[in-house]
Order: sequence, then C-alpha cells, then structure tokens
Amino acid sequence: SHLAGRRHRRLRGLRAERRAQEQRSLFVSGFPRGTEPARLRQHFRAFGDVATVVMDKEKGAFAIVELRDPAGRQRALDEPRHLLGGRRLRVRPR
Repeated sequence: SHLAGRRHRRLRGLRAERRAQEQRSLFVSGFPRGTEPARLRQHFRAFGDVATVVMDKEKGAFAIVELRDPAGRQRALDEPRHLLGGRRLRVRPR
C-alpha cells in the first residue's frame, strides 16, 4: 500500500524530474567574479535554448546552466574550450 500512496508517487515523480534535469544541466566554473547570469545564458545559447542559470550567490564561484534538451548539453560538453571575459570556463556534467 505504501508504493501506491500519494506521497510515494509524488516523490517518485520528483526524482524522475531531477534525473531528467541532470541530463540537461552543466556545472560551470572559472568565470570572472561579478559575471551576470545573462552573460552565461548568452554564451551557452550557442549550444541550444537555455532554460535556467543558477549561480552560487555567496561566492559567485560556480553556476548550474540548464539547457532545454540533452543534445544541447552534449554539444556544450563536446566543445574543447569555453572562453568568457578572457577566461577559460570549466564546463562539466552536473
């Protein structure tokens, strides 16, 4: 009865959504301090539609960039060098 419960179904749905999000997201670091999320959005738009850019608010040391489709994520990962503001970005799977 537990597996058929509403709470369990909701949690299972959330986990599935998070896994799908992970398949579309990138971990990005190495950008200059004070970089605006819009600059990262503009850079990664070359690989596909960008759904969200979430930045570390306290240190500004990293960002999670979520693209709308996994193919765009893969194109970004396949790119050998990412440069922004004269600095090389480190782009990894989330």
